[in-house]
Amino acid sequence: MDIPTLQKQNPWWENPQRIEEDIKLKELEKFDVIWAPRILKHIDFEKNAVYSIRGPRQIGKTTTIKLIIRNLLKTKNPSNIFYFACDNLKDNIQLQDLLETYYGWARNQNKERIYIFLDEISYVEEWQRAIKHFIDTKGSNNITMTLTGSHILDLKQSTERLPGRVGEKEGILSNKILLPMKFAEFVELINPEIYEQVKKWKLDRQESRNADFTQIINGTLPKSAWDLSRIILALDRLLDEYLITGGIMLAINDYHKTGKISPQIYEMYVKQILGDITRAGREEKTAKSILGSILKKTGNPISWNGIRSENDIASTPTVEQYAYVLRDLFVLNICYKIEMDGKQNPAGNKKIYIQNPFIFNALYAALFDSTSDPYLIAQGNILSSEKKSVLIESLVYNHLSRAFYNMRPSDIYDPADIIFYAKTNKGYEVDFVFKTQDLFAGVEVKYQNTLNPEDFRGLNKLGKGCMVSKKDFIQKEEFAVIPVSLFLLYI
Repeated sequence: MDIPTLQKQNPWWENPQRIEEDIKLKELEKFDVIWAPRILKHIDFEKNAVYSIRGPRQIGKTTTIKLIIRNLLKTKNPSNIFYFACDNLKDNIQLQDLLETYYGWARNQNKERIYIFLDEISYVEEWQRAIKHFIDTKGSNNITMTLTGSHILDLKQSTERLPGRVGEKEGILSNKILLPMKFAEFVELINPEIYEQVKKWKLDRQESRNADFTQIINGTLPKSAWDLSRIILALDRLLDEYLITGGIMLAINDYHKTGKISPQIYEMYVKQILGDITRAGREEKTAKSILGSILKKTGNPISWNGIRSENDIASTPTVEQYAYVLRDLFVLNICYKIEMDGKQNPAGNKKIYIQNPFIFNALYAALFDSTSDPYLIAQGNILSSEKKSVLIESLVYNHLSRAFYNMRPSDIYDPADIIFYAKTNKGYEVDFVFKTQDLFAGVEVKYQNTLNPEDFRGLNKLGKGCMVSKKDFIQKEEFAVIPVSLFLLYI
């Protein structure tokens, strides 16, 4: 590997202004709505560290990297900023050669901090060996390295296994996940005036959100909720739009430009999911069958064996393996069972949720009505009380999983270790139960026009929690009852 080859992907070495020619940034400029992911606030590029940024396809990982580079170019030496898209590298030997070539060239010029960005590194066979060698020999020499990946499932596990990983001794949380924007971010982006009301209560700050969120799930409505209840109608309208776009930038911008989302965007995401499944060594046909069963039973307890028998799949472990692949591809979440006394039951039936409402609608159209316009299918799902309720419950789980990470950030965080569901033979049920060292509480989701006393049976049995409703907003004895559109603002 030689410097002229590397420079083709780093035109700012010649002139810092050439970053503006980058295709990702030029595409971003065409958007009417532009999102700056909050993940940027949680990466310290002035530390010796090896960061990994994982996430679904077409969410903006590469664009985020280019935004970081543009910002660094304002104050840093251009030659100290190195980007490389790794999808055409053959193996770890080529990667090691690339890193050695760049490092020698940069260090001959200065000893200042070097910023290395390796995009889609999982395409490189045995890439871990090259990275390990590099950080073992040079990682403490004023270097910040960032790796991204999406199509192969090994990025998180492989970076965790790097012995003596740079940054560990400083307590740096280095595994980052870039997901579509949360509902609160969507509100801030689409309706800044409404979000100003949120900021008055400092809910744009993580500490304040965490405090009020904890109060809600412990059963008490905070003062901020009473005040913000006056914007619930506006939030409900934004929530409907969020259920269509999923907080995905490409979908949001197409929706705002044309009033709908083109079939090509839906198809692109479905093709990428199925393509990633085949790259993970699984069969597309089997994956479609399993996804079809999950879509039909979302929100209801289901067993691996039930999915197997419904689709005539060879074995139950096969279904489980496919589900784990889909989970690691950020397609779905798996919620395990817990008993009312707090005893976990991982062998029991699971609740399985599609992570994102846009992806739910895209998969639903592709698997059940491929000849119709996916946008019309999505609209129909929003208008259907049954389908919308499923989307809402899935969305609540997705946001709860993010909330608990924000409260307890960790590189080994797994929502399945904290968030469960409960259902007894006597009919007591709670959609989501949280169990940590200092918390045992539940969230019941009832997206319906009227709440009945029996809707609280599960929460009463559990003893602590909140009810996420369609429109009811009350303090009901020891339980908080809060509309979903307002509840999501606290995450």
